[in-house]
Amino acid sequence: MIRIDSIHIQEFRGIRDLTLEFGGKNFAICGPNGTGKSGVVDALEFVLTGNISRLSGEGTGELSLKEHGPHVDSRSNPEKARVTVKITIPSLKKGVTLERRLSAPTKMLASPASVEIEQVLKYVQSHPEIVLCRRELIRYVLATPGKRADEVQALLHLDQIEHVRVALQKIANTCELPIALA
Repeated sequence: MIRIDSIHIQEFRGIRDLTLEFGGKNFAICGPNGTGKSGVVDALEFVLTGNISRLSGEGTGELSLKEHGPHVDSRSNPEKARVTVKITIPSLKKGVTLERRLSAPTKMLASPASVEIEQVLKYVQSHPEIVLCRRELIRYVLATPGKRADEVQALLHLDQIEHVRVALQKIANTCELPIALA
């Protein structure tokens, strides 16, 4: 769908200023505790979706994007906290630069901008499984074999498909059968 060529992170989470070159290849982030691994993953999720799932949802308490997204030294100036990525969209044969700032997390700047690029980005944004955090992976790894299938469904948000299927089945059950014509 997309390939990440590079990411530039400024005043975001625990990262002051960092540029990583991925060259459109698969990548893994590893290192000792406290070196910014989660910050890089959070930055990638933020620029693509406008959210950081580790700061929202179950078990996050009082955490918020506004308060906990900027670097601790820049909390009073969230305008400085920004993430820029350069991506390639192979299906469109186009390179795109995306930027998102914590001061306006719902607004993504894309250059160049087009309807086709916007459609691809909306698709990516609608799939939160693009970023799997440690908590989600550990739940899968520690699940008993009988529950592992349930964890995979939760990990990929397949429960939403089941809700739609049940709703459609209810509608189908309430519809009258067509009358056979002789």
